[in-house]
Amino acid sequence: MILGIGVDMVNVERVRKKVGESFDTPLAKGAFTASELAYAKGKGVAAYQSLAGFFAAKEAFFKATQVWPGWHGIWVEHEAGGKPYFGLSEKAREKMRALGIEPKRANIQLTISHEKEFAVAVVVASVE
Repeated sequence: MILGIGVDMVNVERVRKKVGESFDTPLAKGAFTASELAYAKGKGVAAYQSLAGFFAAKEAFFKATQVWPGWHGIWVEHEAGGKPYFGLSEKAREKMRALGIEPKRANIQLTISHEKEFAVAVVVASVE
């Protein structure tokens, strides 16, 4: 059964300005994990699109689940083929279980897309 659906869209240029060239600003360190920043740096010219997608994913996660474990409580990872999924802190897992959501990949689906100026993420949360 679907518990919730979340969607969020983020302007890539806005993220670029807030994160800066060095990826060392308060927003960069506050909103993204070290692994997310490293992944984005490896994307070259698409770095800010990736970060905008990660930001949108975290917002969409909250909208779908009503669980907010903090910016570093959830993060975006990728399967070998590139499919994104969420990494979850223990705090996030506990909050999800309290709402009846078993914190496993099959219960939280994520997709991210970006095109030049915008990144969008959709999250579908389900319960068994």
